Amino acid sequence: MSDETEMVQRGIGILTATLSWEPDDPAATKMFKESLKSLVRLDEGVSVSFTGGSEEQIEALRDVLPQIVAGVIEALAPDYTRLVLGMAAGFKTVADAYRRDVPDADIDGILQAAALHLAEEE
Repeated sequence: MSDETEMVQRGIGILTATLSWEPDDPAATKMFKESLKSLVRLDEGVSVSFTGGSEEQIEALRDVLPQIVAGVIEALAPDYTRLVLGMAAGFKTVADAYRRDVPDADIDGILQAAALHLAEEE
């Protein structure tokens, strides 16, 4: 499975979990935010290529840049988490309204079909 497909499937999983999330419950919201942190991946294999410079400069950059990249990713993670949380809250609002207006709406089934369709494409 490609990384792209895996991330889309994780997104569908978040939407599925959102259906039972109660935003007014602080404990549920905290747990939901914690689960979003798993989306941020810090790959050990960050690689950087260089041209020019001395061997010493290249070696110094090769040692320090992966740490800098990881630091940037960690710094952006809270904003990313808030963005996804806002999108999930919006989805929940729309899903709840749809359930009210269409009593036999099968939102879980729609999300499951989307996940299966994605798996079939892979």
